[in-house]
Amino acid sequence: MNSFNKGRGLFNLTKLDCSFDIRNNKFFKLIVPTVFLCLLIYGSWAFIHKLCINQLYHRSGKRATGIALIVTHGCLLVVDFYIWFLIVSYGPGIQPRVPTFELIDDHNEETNERVIRPPHIYECNVQGYPIWCPYCGSVKIFRSHHSRSTHACVPKFDHYCSWLGSVIGQDNYKMFLQFLIYATITFGIMWISTIICYLKYFQQRNHDGNLVTIVILAGLGFFFTTGLLGSHIYYIISNNLRSIDVMGMKTQVMRNKVVFISIWDEELRKRFIIEITREQYYHFWDIGSPYENLKDAFGYNMLTWVIPNIYCNRHESVLQDEHPEILESILGQYNVIVNKQSIEMMKDKVRRGEYVCIMDAYGDNDK
Repeated sequence: MNSFNKGRGLFNLTKLDCSFDIRNNKFFKLIVPTVFLCLLIYGSWAFIHKLCINQLYHRSGKRATGIALIVTHGCLLVVDFYIWFLIVSYGPGIQPRVPTFELIDDHNEETNERVIRPPHIYECNVQGYPIWCPYCGSVKIFRSHHSRSTHACVPKFDHYCSWLGSVIGQDNYKMFLQFLIYATITFGIMWISTIICYLKYFQQRNHDGNLVTIVILAGLGFFFTTGLLGSHIYYIISNNLRSIDVMGMKTQVMRNKVVFISIWDEELRKRFIIEITREQYYHFWDIGSPYENLKDAFGYNMLTWVIPNIYCNRHESVLQDEHPEILESILGQYNVIVNKQSIEMMKDKVRRGEYVCIMDAYGDNDK
């Protein structure tokens, strides 16, 4: 359905949709997690059997050390698999369908299409029409991107993790960070323990090739997960960004692009279309301090930052015909808040006359 023909004035971003999932081959999405799982199983077997049991427990007489490493590694491995299961089973989350905004008066049309009041602020094109996803038949909210893996728009889309076989979004982003934490600890213990043991008994001629393999695989895993975890923590504490935001800023084409924002000014009682840079746009999500940004990603209870839990506030749409239809009621937990500093920045641009145009939206008449 062409949204312009219906008079809703929605901006169709077909070229941007689905461009964020590069792993769309079903075989590839299955084989990579399978290989990763096999490497984990092999590494755990080699670490427990070859190092802890054969080398430490039997040959070296370090029974307490061997048992402690076996128990520690076993517990960490259980946690790793548990979080992996949560990441895949919960999924990234799905943006609820957002009806078109009531920008013009077309009540005389013979249509049952639902409309809602335009929110105070939303991303739009130069004419003020909101971003439209043709695949979901929905307005796209802030930070939402369409994924071909889930066949839906994912709120706070981060990336598709080939190793775990899941899209990472708002619902499982915290679990993904927790997986990186425990995987880093797991690989670190395996790598350091094997190196120490191998160097200590290097003079012996009965070298086991499995120990060399552990050093290589665990070392690669440790540095990979450490770097990935450090990058995500940096993204969070800086501007509360996601991977896709940072990747977009690294290309010259994306840096040169501008973003158009439709904002309702309460004082002037008018709606303005503002042009901002992508750097200004990415400051929208900065809550104000590194600690507050971390709480937004991990939760407000610090105990749950490292403790995996199965709690997830599933979204249920509360849109009802007898109540005013507003965007916040549809999105629920997926509603994205723009920080006050960015809103004031755009209002200052309005007062200086630095806006593209004034938009007379019909739905604003009730505000």
